[in-house]
Amino acid sequence: MNKKVILVLFLVLISFNFLQAEQYSFSSDFLKSVMAEGRENTLLEGNVLVRSEKKEIKADRVEILGKDFQFFICEGDVEVRDLEKNFTLTSEIFHYDNDNRIIRITGPSMMEDRENNMIIKCSYLENRENEDIIILQGGVRILKEDLACRSEFAVYYRDRNMLELTGLPVVYRQDDVFRASRITVDLNTDEIRMEGVVEGSLLSKNNEDEDSEENTSEILEDTSREDGDE
Repeated sequence: MNKKVILVLFLVLISFNFLQAEQYSFSSDFLKSVMAEGRENTLLEGNVLVRSEKKEIKADRVEILGKDFQFFICEGDVEVRDLEKNFTLTSEIFHYDNDNRIIRITGPSMMEDRENNMIIKCSYLENRENEDIIILQGGVRILKEDLACRSEFAVYYRDRNMLELTGLPVVYRQDDVFRASRITVDLNTDEIRMEGVVEGSLLSKNNEDEDSEENTSEILEDTSREDGDE
């Protein structure tokens, strides 16, 4: 077995006309590196750990490409912890553009947002760090305390703590159900705004317990089915 390799690199990134230095450390069972100009490539395999002050990435395989290590391609049981914003991403494939600060995740993915006590599942996730916007696509499921959302497309504005849902969106809030062409949810207040063809149901006290169990079962059953597919 190869000895564990530990590598510390200083990445100097230039953007927005100012100099920003960030230190990364890498550890893995195997490392191969090419530093020839125009062919910069670093490959890490086996128990890979990438750390900086803001992030921690674990994966089976990580390839780092480009001048100043611009692109990270991570594969196999990928877990990304954002230490600054307190959320975790898990998936099988993870791409990170270090210059533009954009994360792209493809395949069944999950985001655990501890700051807002929320779990997100989808098939594609794009996190634009400079704008603090997260784009979600494909079987989007969002769970937060008494709130559950389903749609095919969603935008999560983390700076404003707002969700914008399109593509057959449905929102369950406690015992109420809302459907519309577009639904916006304020996660600070749970205020819901609907546009387009709007439908909703407010449950009576007599049916509250029974229907609440049915709505909860529908969400849990759907989530369980997705976990099985993964």
